[in-house]
Amino acid sequence: MSVFKRPQSPVYHYSFYIDGKRYRGSTKTNKITEARAKESALMNNIIERGSIAGVKPVPAPLLREFAPRFLDWVDGSKLEPSTKMYYHRGWKLLAPTQLAAMRISRITGDDVEATKITHLVRGGDTTSKVECSAHYTNRALRTLKRMFSKAFEWKVIREQPRFKLAKAYGRDTKISPTTERALLGDLLQPTANKRNARMRRLTHDVLVVAQDTGMRPSEIFRMRVENLNFDARQIWIPYGKTEKARRFVPVSDRMAEILNVRCIGRKEGWVFPSGRSKSGHITSIAKGFQAARARTGVSSKVVPYSARHTYGSYALASTGNLFAVAASMGHVDTKSMEPYQHHDLTSLREAINRRNEAVSEFGHILGHSGEKETGSVSDGHINLLKTNDLLVGPVGFEPTTKGL
Repeated sequence: MSVFKRPQSPVYHYSFYIDGKRYRGSTKTNKITEARAKESALMNNIIERGSIAGVKPVPAPLLREFAPRFLDWVDGSKLEPSTKMYYHRGWKLLAPTQLAAMRISRITGDDVEATKITHLVRGGDTTSKVECSAHYTNRALRTLKRMFSKAFEWKVIREQPRFKLAKAYGRDTKISPTTERALLGDLLQPTANKRNARMRRLTHDVLVVAQDTGMRPSEIFRMRVENLNFDARQIWIPYGKTEKARRFVPVSDRMAEILNVRCIGRKEGWVFPSGRSKSGHITSIAKGFQAARARTGVSSKVVPYSARHTYGSYALASTGNLFAVAASMGHVDTKSMEPYQHHDLTSLREAINRRNEAVSEFGHILGHSGEKETGSVSDGHINLLKTNDLLVGPVGFEPTTKGL
């Protein structure tokens, strides 16, 4: 039982459920004590009499009618800007679905899991609907979960439906040295088009920073000149999803050369500024990276985020310091490092080879070529049998299977 004030309303309102029906309305008072007393009296009268004239149950809104209230809360909350954008884009994926036309109290987990999240794809003069990948589907589903959570908190619904997210596999592709040389070499090729030349150089520099620091693309885009320390060869990242995300990262030699060129003569501002962006800095290198990938024939599985996996794998294999690598990548705990660890199998292969070499010192392995004699004890005497005799035996002989 609780009362609340709506935006720009001087009086309190009530909202409660009785026998599965929702009742809401105005208490017509701006005093919290009187408002609670009126709400309590209404509830008692409804329970005793079954209903009261002028107080009727109000059906829950449609999902699309609830969305503006949810998005207004998102915009006015203390959520990170990236999280706000995440929910806005999540709703854009939900808006065309059948769920948007359903009352929020009627949506079940089965309804959610049976709904396909699609997006429009333009190909020439035609536009077609294509089912979203698991990652984009989960963006919509996580947004829906948060909408149900706020609806329950605001007493719009009595309970939240349960549903599972789509099974999504993490990004696990590394950028090999050969792939890196191919991409960086292509991006440094001269071109007559000045705009393309700027895009290539920008993509090259961002890729180098990602490879050498393990920073997330969004962190690289928001780098500022005042957070660079060339003397200590490190960068301070002052923002992030968690406290660990606010950290120092190392600056390699080739990266220092790139940043010196980009920041020469400046003491503040964005490292990668953009006059066309509302934020003042670049927000993506997708077009430049995709073009370079197509020109070099690199697999489409290689994305800018793959550089983060490459850094984590190589840094861990080279240093063996799990805690230092996790701290430089901004992870809260070492378990979060698992998706970025692509261990080199060379040491494992060499260990197996050494074991096999030790076994071979005692002759051929049972069942392979060679007739190493094997001793058997019978009546206190040692009878020598050949391996082939043990495996084949005389005609009609059936060896025991006990212990095999």
